[in-house]
Amino acid sequence: MNASPKAKSTDEQKLVVHSWIGVVVLGSGVLIILSAAWAGTPWIRMWLLAAGVYFTVKALVLMRTPSAVADTVRWLLFCPTLSLAGFTRRISEGSHRALRLALAGLMDLTFGAALLWIVARQFADTPLVAAWVGMTGLIFMMHFGGFHLITAFWMCMGRATEPLMQCPIAAVSLADFWGRRWNTAFRDAMNLLVFRPVAGRWNARAAQWSVFLLSGLLHELVVSLPAGGGWGGPTLYFFLQAFGIELGRRLRIPRGIASRLWALAFLLTPVGLLFHTPFIHRVMLPFFQTLKALP
Repeated sequence: MNASPKAKSTDEQKLVVHSWIGVVVLGSGVLIILSAAWAGTPWIRMWLLAAGVYFTVKALVLMRTPSAVADTVRWLLFCPTLSLAGFTRRISEGSHRALRLALAGLMDLTFGAALLWIVARQFADTPLVAAWVGMTGLIFMMHFGGFHLITAFWMCMGRATEPLMQCPIAAVSLADFWGRRWNTAFRDAMNLLVFRPVAGRWNARAAQWSVFLLSGLLHELVVSLPAGGGWGGPTLYFFLQAFGIELGRRLRIPRGIASRLWALAFLLTPVGLLFHTPFIHRVMLPFFQTLKALP
């Protein structure tokens, strides 16, 4: 059944409002990115660039997803997900799942804090190890801890929000890790903004390569730029992820232990390209010292 003229008019009005809000947010994101050029401290530059990229992507998603203005503002400012459609969709019962997610988030937050402020300090004499322990703790605190607590709150409010991390350790393949398990917020945004348009124009394979290429370029912006070095490492890392998925399909690696080992090999062996030495020494170690996690 076709939508009524009134419904179409309402959607068009929402898109107009969203376009204006999106332009403002997009401009803000770009300004934040540009302001990073004047930040003298590399780790401050990193956080500014990350925030700028985050709000720029949110603005692009916003301009393609009609919803009520109030929901839009809540999603923009108070929800870590990048799927506005999911945030505006209502669920009748999410309290039990939200409680489990909140408890898991608290545990991960505590575990990450222990890694960052207790365990990392034990390796202060080996800065590279201390940095990796600290970065692992930071990921647990943010992506598994804080973001899951916020997501659980919105679940309790009846929103169809999903955790950013879907038990990555349970991934059965490299494609499963990137497609279903790791940072689903970024996946949702890339699916809307890149994968669907490219797949519609060419094919799914081209779309997959495009998403990984863009991921590499965005990490160059957030990782290599503030570090002032390590250029090409993040892009090569994500190129290897796309290559690993493609090669795994061609080799028809059986699902199970073999596919898990294949995923671990491609995820962990080249991870030094993603978080390279200049980034660790010029950005993360000074940041952890500022947090008093390292001497």
